[in-house]
Amino acid sequence: MLTGMLAACGSSEPVQGSTTGVATPPATPFFVGAAVADFTPPPHGALANDPADCVGALDGLFTGPRAFAFEEPYVDLKGSGHYDLGDPFLDCNANGRWDGNLLGGGSDTPRFYDHVADPVTARALVVSNGVKTIAVEVVDQEGLFNVYQKRIRDRVAADGYPLDGIFISATHDESASDTLGLSGVNALVSGVNDYFADDLVQKSAQAIEQAYKTMRPAHLRFAEAREPDNLRQCWSSYPYVDDRLMPVLQAVAADGRVIATLVSVSQHAETLGFNPDPQQRNWISADWPHFFRAALEARYGGVAIEMAGSVGSVESPEVFSQALAQTPQRFIDEDHPAGCRTLFEVAAGEQHTALGYDGETRAFGAALAGAVEGALDAQAQWSQSTEIWGARADVCVPVSNTLFIAAGVAGVFAARPVYLPGCLVQIPPLPNGSTAGLALQSQVAAFRIGDGGFIALPGEVFPFTYFRGFLGPQDMPNPQDPLPDWPLPHLHTAYRFFDGLAEDMIGYIFPRGNGVGVPGENGSLTGGNDTDRFGCGHSDDAESATSQAADLLAPPLVALLDANADGLPPEPIEQGRYVLPDGRLSRDPLGGPEIKCTVDTQFQVAGPAVAVWEPARGAFRPGAWMSLSGRRQATPDRDTRGYFDAAGGRHWLDVFADLAQAPASVPVPAR
Repeated sequence: MLTGMLAACGSSEPVQGSTTGVATPPATPFFVGAAVADFTPPPHGALANDPADCVGALDGLFTGPRAFAFEEPYVDLKGSGHYDLGDPFLDCNANGRWDGNLLGGGSDTPRFYDHVADPVTARALVVSNGVKTIAVEVVDQEGLFNVYQKRIRDRVAADGYPLDGIFISATHDESASDTLGLSGVNALVSGVNDYFADDLVQKSAQAIEQAYKTMRPAHLRFAEAREPDNLRQCWSSYPYVDDRLMPVLQAVAADGRVIATLVSVSQHAETLGFNPDPQQRNWISADWPHFFRAALEARYGGVAIEMAGSVGSVESPEVFSQALAQTPQRFIDEDHPAGCRTLFEVAAGEQHTALGYDGETRAFGAALAGAVEGALDAQAQWSQSTEIWGARADVCVPVSNTLFIAAGVAGVFAARPVYLPGCLVQIPPLPNGSTAGLALQSQVAAFRIGDGGFIALPGEVFPFTYFRGFLGPQDMPNPQDPLPDWPLPHLHTAYRFFDGLAEDMIGYIFPRGNGVGVPGENGSLTGGNDTDRFGCGHSDDAESATSQAADLLAPPLVALLDANADGLPPEPIEQGRYVLPDGRLSRDPLGGPEIKCTVDTQFQVAGPAVAVWEPARGAFRPGAWMSLSGRRQATPDRDTRGYFDAAGGRHWLDVFADLAQAPASVPVPAR
C-alpha cells in the first residue's frame, strides 16, 4: 500500500517558512508522519481513575498534600507540604515505597515537583520508503532504561502497527519525573513512580502510532548547523572536548508543509535542574529543548524533535550577548551551578545571561534554534538516497561500579533486571525493585534515513570517546590504554547523527584511559579521589557502570554499520599529524598543548594548520579539511578530524598514537 501511495504523489511547492524559496523536487520518495504525546503528570483529581488514589473510607488520616496525579496518599507528619522519609503512606501498588512527585537529575535531591512550566513529551517520527518503515522517538527524560523502551515497542506491535524498527532515546531532561530511580528521598530509596512510568510507556506508544497513522508523501532535506559563537562551553570532567555541530533532518510534505524537524544537539538539558532558584529548580519542564522546539515549530510548523548527542561532561554553556573567541586560551574554573571548567575567556565587563527559566534557559534554546534555521535556509540539501534500514545489537556490560551494585540491591533502579557475568542468566527485580547481579544487558543501534546515518549509544558519551580529538597518550590519566574503535568512518552517509542516551541508559561512557573515579575500580569501593594526575576532576566517572563500557559498545556498533554498508569498506583512518604554518607537526591543528587543569594550563595558538603529514607520504596539502562529522571545512578548527583528497574521498586522521618516526617539523608544501 505504501509503495503505491508514494509513487502517486508529487509536488513543487516551496517549503513553508523557508526564506530560500527553493522548490521541492518533483518526486516524493518518502512517506512521513510525526506526532507528540504529552506525559506531564496531570493535576490531582483530573483522572477519573487515578491508580495511586487508593484512599478508603477508613483512611482519613492520609491527608498529605497531593497536587498531582500518581501520588500515593501519605500523612504529612512534619508539615513540610510534601512526603518525607518515614511518613506513613498507602502503598497502593505494593512496591514497598512511596510513589510520588519526584524529579530526576539536577541538584539538591530530592526535588518534589510543584509546578508545570511547560509540557514534557514523547516526540515520534515515522519514515517509510515503501519497503522499510522505522520510527525514531525522543522522550523528555534524564534517561530511559531499555525495559521501558521494550514495553513501548511491544505495545506498538500489539496494537498492530507493522514497523521494521523503533529507535528510542531521551533528551537527558533533568526536570522531568524520575524513571532512573537515582533521585529518591534518599540514596537507598528509588525515585521511580511506577504509575508515571506506566503512563509514559502508554503515551510514548501512542505518539508512535499517531505518527504512523498520519504518514503522507514527503521529501527529506538535510543540513548541518553549528552552535553559535556567543555560547561559552562548560565541562564537568576532563577531557575538554565537545561537539558543536548540529546535524538536521527536515521532512517536507508534498504540499510544501514541514512535517518534522529533527536536530541532534550535544548539550545537557539541565539549566533548571541546577538552577539556584529553589522554586524554578522544582518545576516540571523540558528545559531549553522546550524553547528550542517551540522556535522551530513557530518558524516551520510541524513537530520539532531535539535528539541528545554526545552530552557526556558537556554541561549547558553560558550564554553571552557577544561572540567569543573559539580557539582555546586557558583553563578557567568558572562559577556556574552545573559546573563549568572552560577554556574560553570573555572580555572585561561582558556578562553572561542571567540564570533562570526566562533567562539562560530561554536564551540558550532560542540561540540554538536560530543557528538551525540559518543552516536550513543557507545550505539544506534534498536527500539523494531513499535508503532506510535499522539494526540493534545486545551488549553485555559488566558492572564494576560498587555504588551501582549497592543501589541495585536496595531497589533504586526499580524495574531494571541485572544479570550474572556473561548475561546468560537474568536476575529479575523483586516487587520493591531489589536485585543483585554483576552485569547489564544493554543495546547499541544504528539506522539510516536517506542521506542521514545515525549511531545510537546507551548513555552519556564523552565526545572524545567516539569523535576523537587532539589528545595523545601523554594527555590521558592512564596513558597505557588505547582508544575504543572509531565508528564514524564506518557510516558513509553525507550527514551523520549521534543519538545519545539511546536504546538504554547505563551512565557515563568514556575511554578507559580516562577512567579515574569509578567506585570499585583502582582499589576504591566508593570512588575515593576523582582527581587525575593533571589536577583535573572526574566527578562524572562515579556515574559510569564501568570504565570498560566504551570498549565493549564500539565493536558491535561498528559491526552493525559494516553489515549495512552495501559492501563499502570503512573510510580510511590514517595515522599522522597536522602541519602548522611554521612547519611544526602537531596533533592539534590550532597549536597546543591540550589544556588540562594544573598542568598545561595555557594554549599557544600556532595555527590553523596548512597541511597534513603522514609517515608513508610526508607532508601534503589536502583537497579540503574535514569535520568530526565528515563534512567539508574551509579552515581547520577544533571540530576538525581529517581531510578530503582531491577526488572528494574522506580520510580520518588518527593523531592519538605516538609516532617515533615523526620529525619535529617539515618544509611546508607549496600550494
